[in-house]
Amino acid sequence: MVYSQEYDLGNLRIIKLEEALKLGIQNNRQLKIANTNVAIANEDLSQAKISKAPRLGLNMDYNYIGNPKVYEGFYENSVTVDYFDYQTVGSVVASMPLYYGGLIKNKIESQKLVTQIQETVVKMTEAEIKLAVTQQFFSLEKLYQQIEVTKKNIINIELRIKQLKSRVANGQNLKSDLLRTELQQSNFQVSVFQDINNIKLVSNYLDILIGLPTDTILRPELVEDIIPSKELSLDEILSEAYQNRYEIKLSETNIKLYESFLNSTKSGFKPNINANFIFNSQYPAQWPNYINNTLNFWAAGLSLNWDISSFYNLKHRVGSDKLQIEKSNTQLQITKDEIDKEVKKALVRYAENKKNIPTFIKNVELAQNNYKIVKSRYDNDFALISDMVDAELQLNAAKISLINSNLDLIIQFYSLKYAMGKL
Repeated sequence: MVYSQEYDLGNLRIIKLEEALKLGIQNNRQLKIANTNVAIANEDLSQAKISKAPRLGLNMDYNYIGNPKVYEGFYENSVTVDYFDYQTVGSVVASMPLYYGGLIKNKIESQKLVTQIQETVVKMTEAEIKLAVTQQFFSLEKLYQQIEVTKKNIINIELRIKQLKSRVANGQNLKSDLLRTELQQSNFQVSVFQDINNIKLVSNYLDILIGLPTDTILRPELVEDIIPSKELSLDEILSEAYQNRYEIKLSETNIKLYESFLNSTKSGFKPNINANFIFNSQYPAQWPNYINNTLNFWAAGLSLNWDISSFYNLKHRVGSDKLQIEKSNTQLQITKDEIDKEVKKALVRYAENKKNIPTFIKNVELAQNNYKIVKSRYDNDFALISDMVDAELQLNAAKISLINSNLDLIIQFYSLKYAMGKL
């Protein structure tokens, strides 16, 4: 049963953590969306910069003129005018913004900040993907190592079942001893079956994260010296977290963005000044007393537009922008508090796992010694089969606890690196 399930894993691929992280950065769809948002923000920034450029326009009219007449008095007598039955007008208009109260500058600055926000989101997404890949990678290794431990127990139980069948037939053991041993074997087989299914599920999730075909079953390949020997204090870790975490940088950029919005709103109190130029061409020049010629002229000058009503229309918008700045400052403090909790939790869990490992190693040694003693007594008919079952269960549980503790230590190490902003 164990070996048939092992072959049922299908398309198996050996993978290192470094390769998985690299594939995640290259192929993850969420990261692709984040990078696309950066490209969109850059396009919007280029569009905002165009606001400083002159605006050019070309206007052309062609009009049909039907039955032109001139009336004496108030529509008393009419005189038909001999005039062209069409009229054409063409003009070229240019306008250059000279002063908009800082509106154009503030819009460009706002868009630059939006671009920075999107770039920060990319970095945050990368860190989140790395953490998720790392957690799933070592969770997968847990399952493989648990299977290896349980398989060895199943092999030992199979040998004991053969012995028990012979002893039961000879009247040396009860039938219940054989049934109890077979039940233990069945439980171990169920455990292996569940672990294999979990391997498929975790592999599927990891496949999606790193962009592999979703039916690929992954087998982690570990390297040595994952965890450094140098220990850092809580103050050092918090200092690095405040310096490196992109969530803080994002909150700080949001404050600058709302300050830019406030400046844009205040620019509405100021006038707008444009430099204008127009060239006009009209044929025929005038009517009803026309001359068969073309009228051309150009004009250049300045225009001023000042919305006086803005002094009372924009008051509440200014208040709203100020409240948004205050809200963003509060959000920055909340973000720092959350990072503080996250760092402390990661550090406590890391230290806890590291301290527990010697205990779990000792538990394995004790369980192995107990198993040897019980087996020796059982082989000499001084112990019951229930004693053997209990000893095997204790040894199996101790080994699995040690496996989980070792790999949880690695996961917590990477969680701590993420909390410090260094993943």
